[in-house]
Amino acid sequence: MRRTAEDTALTRAALLAAALTVFAEQGVTTARLADVAQRAGVTRGALYHHFADRTDLYTAVVTDAWETVTAPVWATLGDGLAPFQRAWLDHLRQDDRFRSLLAITVNSGVSLAALPGAAEAKIAGLTDWRDRLRHHLPEQAADHVIAWMCGTALLAATDPDLLPTDVEWLAR
Repeated sequence: MRRTAEDTALTRAALLAAALTVFAEQGVTTARLADVAQRAGVTRGALYHHFADRTDLYTAVVTDAWETVTAPVWATLGDGLAPFQRAWLDHLRQDDRFRSLLAITVNSGVSLAALPGAAEAKIAGLTDWRDRLRHHLPEQAADHVIAWMCGTALLAATDPDLLPTDVEWLAR
């Protein structure tokens, strides 16, 4: 059966969405690619048609989701630090995709040594975040805010109820 470019794009998108969820639920290095394919509603062959291996899939998930899933939060940064931090916390509490993305990129439990080549995707994303913050904040403040972002992401992965509720004091 011939597949159209649109079918191919839809399959790839379904695999990326499924992998984000499965990786967050099971752990990147322990998740079964067969579970990703099943969650996406495709065969393992379809998964391997799009992605060579787990590292390739992880890198694609992070690269694809890094911008699209976090875009609404970054859009608030121009309004000031407090609105950005509120949006960050709100998305960690309410947006499963956002929380999943942060769980698989920030979580130190993701052994990048077990995924050769994946470290570059993680480092590039965090460097991008730091640079975006430095556009709006003094360098030292930006470095502290990114540490706060990573810390809150780890809290949210454990239990979103652990997240702070007041961010105004930090923005001052």
